[in-house]
Amino acid sequence: MDSIKVKNFIIVVLLIVNTVLLSVFAADTVREKSMDSSAVEGAVAILAQNGITVAEDVDLSERQIVSMLVTRDTQLEERMAANVLGSVSVRDQGGNILLYFGPRGEASFRGTGSVEMNLHAGEYTATDPVEAARSFARELGLDTVREPVSNNVDAETLEGTLELCCSCNGVRVVNCTLSFTFAGGELLGVYGTRLLDNATQGQRASSIDVPTVLMRFLQIVLDRGRICSSLNALELCYSMTANAAGEGELVPIWRIETDTGEFYINAMTGLEEPVS
Repeated sequence: MDSIKVKNFIIVVLLIVNTVLLSVFAADTVREKSMDSSAVEGAVAILAQNGITVAEDVDLSERQIVSMLVTRDTQLEERMAANVLGSVSVRDQGGNILLYFGPRGEASFRGTGSVEMNLHAGEYTATDPVEAARSFARELGLDTVREPVSNNVDAETLEGTLELCCSCNGVRVVNCTLSFTFAGGELLGVYGTRLLDNATQGQRASSIDVPTVLMRFLQIVLDRGRICSSLNALELCYSMTANAAGEGELVPIWRIETDTGEFYINAMTGLEEPVS
């Protein structure tokens, strides 16, 4: 057998081996997806047996996010405060609490992410409170989830409050919410907890899959004597923990929305998370 025939023979063998390996991989992938689908369907059926239906539009697909380390950047914070308050003077209150004073209002920022802002009348008018709140948050360097957590602003008088939830890389941070107070079509106050300035990828990744989350949710409902009849949303989010020094972490957490309230389950440990 000459060298050309030998090379052709080797090429044919390699093609056959690659085809076989590809077939095995494809079969394993299909089988794995089928098993995952069966596990989810089984969990949904068990919920139904316990009187809890899962809405048709609930996302039951598998997904994963990694933890994030977050830190406060007071220089960046000052620039963001100046964006909304005008040129600011800064007063250090101790305990890592900084006060900012500007021609449009005053603000208090803490290392934990806590924010209190009082705005002067006539500085921020709004015909669309939601868009006005989102725009204000952007000026503070914050991304927010599009739909408000709550909206109690009267459409005619433009008085009341609405809440926006912060996000990190498009992922909701469930306990970083800001409340915007409107009166007579003017934004006069912003209060709540913001996402800290700098976020870098951590080491821990979410590991609890969807069937496990659904079963943990059912266990919590039964153990706590909680009452609900429908599961309306399942979202993989973050929960922020931060200390007074301005250092913290975004932990992956499952948010389960039901007809009687929300449940939070740590996406790494499977334990229920108190979120405030």
